Amino acid sequence: MKGLILHPTYRTHGGKSFVHVYGRLENGESFLAINEFRPYFYIKRSDLHAALNVEPLEFKETDMKTFSGDLVVRIFTQYPKEVADLRRTLEKKGIECFEADIRFAYRFLIDYDLRGFCNVEGEYRKGERVDRIYENPQVTPAEPCDIPVTTVSLDIEVDESTGEIVCVTLYDGEYCTFLLNQHCEKAVTCTSEVELLGRLKEALLEHDPDIITGWNVVDFDLKYIQDRFRHYGLTFDAGRSGSSTRFRVESSFIRASRATIDGRMVLDAMHLLRDFFIKLEDYKLDTAGKAILGEGKVDIEKDIAKVWKETPSLLVEYNQKDTRLVYDIICKKHLIELATRMTGITGLQLDRVKAAIASLDSLYLRESRKKGIVCPSVSGGSRKRVTGGLVQEPKYGIYEYVLLFDFKSLYPSIMATFNIDPLTYTEKETSIRAPNGAYFMEEPGILPEIILTLLERRGQASIYEEQYAIKIIMNSLFGVLGNPNCRFYNSRIANAITSFGRYFLEETTEKVKAMDYEVIYGDTDSVFVVSRAKSMEEATAMGQAIEKTINEFYDGYVRENYNRKNYLMLELEQAYEKFLLPRQRHEKRGAKKRYAGYHNGEIDIVGLEYVRRDWTELAREFQYTMLKKVFTGENFEEYIRKTVKELKAGNLDHLLIYKKGVRKDLGEYTKTTPPHVKAARKMDGFSDRIISYVMTKRGPEPVDNHPARIDYDHYVEKQLKPIANSILHFYDRSFSDVVTGKRQTSLEHFM
Repeated sequence: MKGLILHPTYRTHGGKSFVHVYGRLENGESFLAINEFRPYFYIKRSDLHAALNVEPLEFKETDMKTFSGDLVVRIFTQYPKEVADLRRTLEKKGIECFEADIRFAYRFLIDYDLRGFCNVEGEYRKGERVDRIYENPQVTPAEPCDIPVTTVSLDIEVDESTGEIVCVTLYDGEYCTFLLNQHCEKAVTCTSEVELLGRLKEALLEHDPDIITGWNVVDFDLKYIQDRFRHYGLTFDAGRSGSSTRFRVESSFIRASRATIDGRMVLDAMHLLRDFFIKLEDYKLDTAGKAILGEGKVDIEKDIAKVWKETPSLLVEYNQKDTRLVYDIICKKHLIELATRMTGITGLQLDRVKAAIASLDSLYLRESRKKGIVCPSVSGGSRKRVTGGLVQEPKYGIYEYVLLFDFKSLYPSIMATFNIDPLTYTEKETSIRAPNGAYFMEEPGILPEIILTLLERRGQASIYEEQYAIKIIMNSLFGVLGNPNCRFYNSRIANAITSFGRYFLEETTEKVKAMDYEVIYGDTDSVFVVSRAKSMEEATAMGQAIEKTINEFYDGYVRENYNRKNYLMLELEQAYEKFLLPRQRHEKRGAKKRYAGYHNGEIDIVGLEYVRRDWTELAREFQYTMLKKVFTGENFEEYIRKTVKELKAGNLDHLLIYKKGVRKDLGEYTKTTPPHVKAARKMDGFSDRIISYVMTKRGPEPVDNHPARIDYDHYVEKQLKPIANSILHFYDRSFSDVVTGKRQTSLEHFM
C-alpha cells in the first residue's frame, strides 16, 4: 500500500528505540508504521582504540569512508538522546564524530531512502486514533503520487477581559462552530469554556485531519488553546498518539514557530505564502484574502467581547469567514500540493520543506550513503566571507529594443559542469581549477549528480507544483554551502562557484561586445544588451542569434579546457521595446539592481519604488503612470502637476499610507526611532508585525488613530519629487521646473 509520510517521530520503551512514521495511505486510511531502529554515528577506525579508552562502546566495523578516504566504524547507543552526550565526550578527547547530529527519525528515513512517499507491507491492527498500525513492517521507497490529504482550517475568538475563548470554528468545506453562552443557528452553544474545549478536541479527532492550518495558527490559536486547556488542568491531545501538543516558538518573523501534533502537520497559511514567494502588501489575512480571492474579512468592532454579547451571529460570521478565507487561499495557490511535491523530492516533513540546509542534508546524505561515504557532523565554525556575483556598472539611460539574457540556473549549472562538490574538493592541483584557485577532482561528485537528477526531473514534470518545487530546491543549494550551520560549509567551495559566475558574466559581456552590440548592464546571471533593431521582430531574431552563438561557444570552451560536458545555458529571457536604467540618486552613475522595461503593453519593474512595500500607494501609482507615459511617448508634465494639485486638495488621502514591519519589541529601538516605530508607540497595545501610518504636521500617526492635518508637503518632497526627478533628469528638467510651469522640453529628447 502506497502512503504519504506526514510525521516521523520516535518512542523508547523496554530498553529499545522505535521510529514511528505517521501518514495517509492511498486508500484514504491513516497509518502508523512502528520500526525498531538503533541510534548510531561514526568515528574513524584509526580512532577506535582511543575511543575505547574513554569508555566502553558498542561498535561495528564498516566499509564506509570519510571524504578523505579513512575507514570508519559505526558506534551504537541505546537511546537517541545518548548520541549527543557520547559525541561531546569523544570530541573532548579529540576524536571526530561523523553524522552524529542527524535527528533519529530522519536517520531512519535516510537509511531506507524514504522521501515523503513509501510502500508499507505487513500485518496491521486497528488503532484507537489511527486506521492501521503496522509493527516492524517492510517500508520501501515509492515514487510521488497523488494521495489526497485532509485539511481543516482553525480560528478562535477571545474575550480579552476574561481570557476565555468565546468562539471557535473548524472548516474543511463545512463549518463546525462552537459558541460560548450565546445562541446562534450556525453554531453549537456551550455553557462553559471547559465544554467548548472538550467539544473542540472531539471535533478535531472526529474530523481526523492530516493538516491543521490557520492564520498565525501556531503562535496564537493553537498556543492559546493549549494554555486554556492547562488553565483547567486538561491535556490538549488532539493528535493520533494521545500525546500533548508541543510547541517551538520563534520570536522572529523570518522563522516560523512550529507545533507538533503527533500524526498531523500544522501548516501556518501566512508562512506558507511567504515561504513560497507570494508577495503581498502585508501578511494580514484581510490583505491576502483581497489580493488572492477578491474578498476580505468581515468588518466588525475590535471589541470581540462586545460583539459576542450583543450580536453573536455576527461574531460567528466573522469567525467562520476567517477559516474559509484561509482554506480557500491555500487551495487557490495549491500550497499543500506544492509542499507535498517538495517532501517527495527532499524527504523532509511538510512543515520543513523550505528549510534549505535540511533539504541539502536530506538529499546529500542519501546519495553519500549509497556511495559508501560518511559526512562530517555540523560544527558551526566561524564564517569566512563568500564573495557574491558580479554586478556591473549600469549605463543609465532610456533605450529602445533592449535584450535581457539570463543564464538558466547559473550556480547549479556551474556545480554540475565543473564537478563542484564537498567530496571532490581537494588541495592538490587538478584539471578543474576555479578562478578563485580552488581545485576539484574529476571523479563524479554527489552534488552534481543531485543537480542533474533535479534538472532532468524538472524537465519531465508535468505539473506546475513539481516544477516550482524543484526550482526552489535547486536555488537553495548554492547558498547553504556558504552557511557555517551547514555540515558541508566551505568558503573556498562557495567562492569557487561565484568566481566561475563572475568569470562567465564578464566573458559573455566581451563576446557580445565583439559581436558589435552594446552591453548596458550585467548582474550575476543576467546581461542587458542594446540590439539597435528597428522592430520587436528584428530584436527577437537578434537575441536568438546571440543566444545560439554564446551557447555554442561555451560548449566548445568547456570541452576543450576541462574535457567535460557543459550545462551552462544562456537564454533570451525578454525583448523590451523600451527600457530604462535609472541613475543613482544624487550621483551621476547608474543604480544597480533597478530597471523598468516595456513589452507587449506591459511594464516589468525591478527594484524601483513601485515594487517596494515601504513606499506609499501614491508613489507606486505615480511611478507606474510616469513610466507608462515615458514608454508610450506621452507628455507627462501635466500629469505631474495634476497629481500635486490633487494631493494638496486632499483627494488622494487614501493613497498616503505607509506600511512598515516592526522587527523587534518597541522598547528595543533605543539608538534611533524610525517613523513607523514612533507611530506604533502611539497605539494602545500594538502587537502586530506591520504598522500602517501617515505623516501629519505632528509627525507619524497610526491610521487607526484617524489622524488629521496630513503633511502634504512631506508627500510632495519625499514621494513625488524623487520619483519624478529620476525620470525628468533625462530631459534636462526638474520637478520644480514642471510644478512651477517653467519651460518644457520636447519629448523628442527621449533618446
